[in-house]
Amino acid sequence: MSQGEGWLQISTHGFASFNKSRPPGHLVKELVQNSFDAIGENSGTVTLDYYTEDGRFHVYCRDTGSGLDDLDDLRVVYLTHKTDSHLKRGRFGRGFKEILSVADEALVGSGTNGLHFKVENGEQVTQKVTLENPQKGATVNMLFPWPEETAQEFDSYFSAFLIPHNITFLLNTTPVPVRSAHYSVATSLPTEIYNTESSSWRKPRRKTIIELVECRENELPFIYEMGIPVASAEWSVPFHANILQRVPMNPNRDALASGYAKRIHAASLSTILPDLEKEEATADWVGSAGAKCDPKVQKDILDKAFGENAVRSVPNMGKRDYDHDAERTGAQIIKTSQMSGGFREMAREHLPSAKQRVERVAEEQRQKITEQSFTLESHNKTDKRLLWIKNQGGHDHVNKCLSFAVWFCQHLVNSTDDPGMPVTGALALGSDGSFDGFDVDIFMAHWSDDNILTLALDEDCFWQDPFGALALSILVHEAAHSRNHHHGKSFGNEVERLAGVAAQTMFLNSSYIQTQWPGLMKQA
Repeated sequence: MSQGEGWLQISTHGFASFNKSRPPGHLVKELVQNSFDAIGENSGTVTLDYYTEDGRFHVYCRDTGSGLDDLDDLRVVYLTHKTDSHLKRGRFGRGFKEILSVADEALVGSGTNGLHFKVENGEQVTQKVTLENPQKGATVNMLFPWPEETAQEFDSYFSAFLIPHNITFLLNTTPVPVRSAHYSVATSLPTEIYNTESSSWRKPRRKTIIELVECRENELPFIYEMGIPVASAEWSVPFHANILQRVPMNPNRDALASGYAKRIHAASLSTILPDLEKEEATADWVGSAGAKCDPKVQKDILDKAFGENAVRSVPNMGKRDYDHDAERTGAQIIKTSQMSGGFREMAREHLPSAKQRVERVAEEQRQKITEQSFTLESHNKTDKRLLWIKNQGGHDHVNKCLSFAVWFCQHLVNSTDDPGMPVTGALALGSDGSFDGFDVDIFMAHWSDDNILTLALDEDCFWQDPFGALALSILVHEAAHSRNHHHGKSFGNEVERLAGVAAQTMFLNSSYIQTQWPGLMKQA
């Protein structure tokens, strides 16, 4: 038996003052993680018992790991003879010295050797002892001045640990269940390794696995370092992120390195995206993480958050209202000015603008209607068209109705000081009016850039009541497109103006109309 002065070769009181502000559980976890490290990839058992007796709080931690080579090293802060590894939770045995600094008494044993940290005559002393019952691994018995309710805090804290599959963790004799990962994400993340040559910490990137473990009821999502909770996950999904390598933290190990949580979010997002509800997919953390993901994942995020028909809003400049036009095609208008930075960045990269959507749909409509349209001289090429011509009154009747519509629209187009090109007419089937999945109105009529008015054979109003209010209102609407291809304020103004022109045209030319197109007036 031998005896030496003091417990640690450092200002013990100063070190203790620094560590007393830390939560008791965060101090005791240092014992547990040292035990996990000692077992490593082998099978083993870690036992943690705690209770209050004679007014002092007892903590007992035992493992079946590799044991301690030299107990004297426990007294020297930052001393270790082991090669540092990013796969070890502990940092040079520092954690034991931190918890020892706030203890009233401690006994550490490994094999047959023990080290007793105690107080004699008001002085801290360290005494080497020989253990009567040597055992494999290491054993730590400690006494603290903590209140009895500390046990309830420990119950909650340590039962939330994610226990490695090769370790049995007994918490006051009760095994803590092993929780399997719901997802495993392979990625590369910064870690921490101590460089002995330069005596400095490095933070290289290493390939690792993020285990996403489902939260229990009432659990908040946490980031774990190889099973030990270290910080809030800072996301809204019910998963813990267990990093299977050392997590870079500040010197006090109570906060993550800046930006580390966002790296976890970005690495995990594509995996958990299918589990997100639409509201969750619009959370700020998703936008921040998504901005760092590959383009396909970014597009999937936007589709999840805003729908597959989302488009960026185009500010109304007074004449054009592309947002309104895009909405008519079934688009979801997204105002990027109201988005968080990450979403705004992704939206600008992947979402078309309302103007682009309108122009795309208009072009697809034009192409499809052009492909479908025909003149009466070519109608015999398609049996379906023949049937519709017959249903609507035959060749001559359809020709009269179409010629009236062209004449009527030509009067509207010519009602300004700058008359447009001559209007020509064509026919098509409007029942095929959905364009490449866009939810648009069934095609009734269409006005092309070169003033071709195409009417739908299956729109009865043109053929059964060509002078009626519905047919004329559609023609007025289409003629307005000769000057305004969008549906903004100026388009509305043009429709109102042409409505007046239409009334005047029908009134002043009533005799001509009756003479030129006899029999087209719908009979009461």
